Amino acid sequence: MILGLLLLASAAHSQAPVTSLKIRVVLVDKELNQKPVPHLALALQPLDPPGALVTLRSALDGSVDAQLPSGKYHLATPDPVEFQGRQYRWEMDVTLAGPAFTLELSNDNATASPLASAPPAPAPAGDDLSAQFKHFRNSVVTVYSESGSGTGFLVDPAGLLITNEHVISKSEYLAVQFDEKRKVTATLLASDPQKDVAILWVNLSAYPEAVIAPLSKNDSGKPPAAEGDRVFTIGSPLNQQKVLTTGVISRVEPKSVTSDININPGNSGGPLFNSSGVVIGVTTYSRQASRGPGLSGIVRIEEALPLLEQARAKLPGSTPPSALLLPVEPLDPFPIDSLRALTIDEKVNRAPYVFTAGDFDVMVFTPPFEYRLYAERKRALEKEREKRNKKRGDNPPADSGGADVKDWQADEHKPTITLRVSPQVKVKFWATMGDPNRRIRGRFKTDFYRLRVLCGSSEVTPIRPGKYQLVGGQDARSSIDDTTFIGIYEYLPGAITPRCGQMSLEIYADKNSPPTVKQLDAETIQAVWNDFEPYRKSQANPPAPAPPKN
Repeated sequence: MILGLLLLASAAHSQAPVTSLKIRVVLVDKELNQKPVPHLALALQPLDPPGALVTLRSALDGSVDAQLPSGKYHLATPDPVEFQGRQYRWEMDVTLAGPAFTLELSNDNATASPLASAPPAPAPAGDDLSAQFKHFRNSVVTVYSESGSGTGFLVDPAGLLITNEHVISKSEYLAVQFDEKRKVTATLLASDPQKDVAILWVNLSAYPEAVIAPLSKNDSGKPPAAEGDRVFTIGSPLNQQKVLTTGVISRVEPKSVTSDININPGNSGGPLFNSSGVVIGVTTYSRQASRGPGLSGIVRIEEALPLLEQARAKLPGSTPPSALLLPVEPLDPFPIDSLRALTIDEKVNRAPYVFTAGDFDVMVFTPPFEYRLYAERKRALEKEREKRNKKRGDNPPADSGGADVKDWQADEHKPTITLRVSPQVKVKFWATMGDPNRRIRGRFKTDFYRLRVLCGSSEVTPIRPGKYQLVGGQDARSSIDDTTFIGIYEYLPGAITPRCGQMSLEIYADKNSPPTVKQLDAETIQAVWNDFEPYRKSQANPPAPAPPKN
């Protein structure tokens, strides 16, 4: 009888389903190169059903192949991987089901921490501003939200950074850009609108060369700075990245510092360093004067420290933000010569670029389309001037009516696609009945919440998803007593392409309602694709480098 039971148990065990497990362990370095991790020990503890611990080890190419009984396992790496000054560990639950299961262990799902044996490089001693800038610029990042951008600075090796609360506001999209090529998502851990301080969390495995900015602790109770002290900040003003600005302290107050340091839009949330390279405040706002640069207000760093501790308390047990790199603006400009060579028609064909989607108006902007609109507008203004001159009998020199590209700023012909989505206005025509001088009144038909661009069934990730408040106004003939949001989304030049087959827009009026779906016409897709042909050619045949100067 016992022998029979044993035979039945053996047969049942032999029939237990088996899953072919394939694991690949790879890390991405600061140059975005993939590096396989060989000889890494992986421990898999069966949880359901329970069983004996299984230990595997990666091959030279970072791969692991094994046949294991199907079920739930707890995977962990007993020994960390040391890579570019950081330690990487993996720990997670996995469920093996079906004939095969594939898993990739990477920066994205690892827990990273600085090497205990490799402390961060000390800040430059003394008053060498150039050396301090070179050292601390890797502690400063650009923060993006739906309402714009600002600056932030890293204050903890776990990936915590400080910025202004007004930079992120109530945005559901938060991203941090480390340099020209690397941008990742960010998580909000703590904020205080009254103090205008927020603490974000990012995955620093995407930025191994990060530097942690030292904070003034003010343990002595004395102010961290005095009137006349020299200070500097590093920030992202006016769409630039990591710009150095200097100044002196004008006034020190219990919760703030005033300085003549120049803070422009985009500097908000940056660090204010004293001459020793210690952060004493968060650059926050600018008080403009009728003449001269004005003064800048800085929140003292002491105001941010309680929030920083709140954020640190939330880290244990929390899943780190993704280290997956997000799209960034291309570094190369759109070829200016191709814009100058465009044929400018008397009337620009707007049909492929301007259309409606339900209660929304949509405009698709490309560098050539914007240039044509600019040229058309310039030509119309020249014609009006000619009419005035003819009435006066003047004989002005002829004008071609074209547009001069050199008048444009560098960021006005970026090789990107911009989609502008605006709620339409509903006009109350009955308001004018019986009184031709009565002002027409209207309101917005809907609101804007979010936009998705789909290539087939896959969403195209934007460079920047922007959402800006639109406030109605009035003039002599009309009045819009309402407010809403418009969407301004920026995409890479290949985002709209015939290769997708079918492309569509999903426009959401709010968080819970189904979207308005708009299939993009083939004419629109082809027009946008053709507009970027000069840019694609410039990428395929980059200009030769300039000869070295003698």
